[in-house]
Amino acid sequence: MTIVIAAMLSHGVAHATSASMEAASEKRVVALDYQAPTKMLLKATPNALHTSTDEGHTWHEQILPPSLAKSRVTDIAVSVHDPSLLFVAGADSGVWRSNDGGKNWVMANKGLPKGKVRAVTAHSTQAETVYAYVDGKGIFRSQDAGRHWRLMDSGPRQGITQFIHSNMAGSMETGWLFAATPKGVWRSMDCFCGWHRAGTSEVGYSSVTYDPTQPERVYASSGTGLFVSADGGEQWTALPAAPGSVTALIAAPDGYVYAADKKELFRSADRGATWEKME
Repeated sequence: MTIVIAAMLSHGVAHATSASMEAASEKRVVALDYQAPTKMLLKATPNALHTSTDEGHTWHEQILPPSLAKSRVTDIAVSVHDPSLLFVAGADSGVWRSNDGGKNWVMANKGLPKGKVRAVTAHSTQAETVYAYVDGKGIFRSQDAGRHWRLMDSGPRQGITQFIHSNMAGSMETGWLFAATPKGVWRSMDCFCGWHRAGTSEVGYSSVTYDPTQPERVYASSGTGLFVSADGGEQWTALPAAPGSVTALIAAPDGYVYAADKKELFRSADRGATWEKME
């Protein structure tokens, strides 16, 4: 009898632990974004999207379509000029678009192949240009707010975890793409003239962002910490006071940098020098 009770108790503990881990996973922040004109901060968990207009102190949940929430959110993007134009990538349902700030959603997959949409990012200066990365397929671009997509490039051979478009000077076209990959940070002009490693690190990176007021200032997070480059990715310096295990990262034009560590959100008011945990 003792053995049976012990086994039952053990099974109950295991079940509770599994449920706790699953609940924690549901709250994990997978993506952050920022809409400068309205100072709107966005964060996504695997099945929800939240927005804040007071620098992350309070949040409003945007209701997602059940099929999108069920497919697991992988990334989010907001138009640089239109705060009502939002994009959400679902692991098994492609890209979704909202034209009214998240009240209503439509699928925006014309031209996208079937597969996991790992990342989505908005152009840094063009309101209706957005990019999506599909695992094993490459980078697709839409210039009409996701209504039509076109394959542009296969992307870094390592694959992409998350990427951003930057208006850093020196591009042959309109800007640059920086990609966090399983083997370092990579960059390419948006003419897709070839990908090159940004720096020398070959560790896995989970997120990358840049300072809109200083586009050559790039931030990236890896399993070993948070790093900043002041020269567009040539040289990187560790930020010793930064939170660990950062899963999502975004920089705002007022000098604030936001970083998500699992389910907690941190903010730096001095471009990454010091950090505070948000309530």
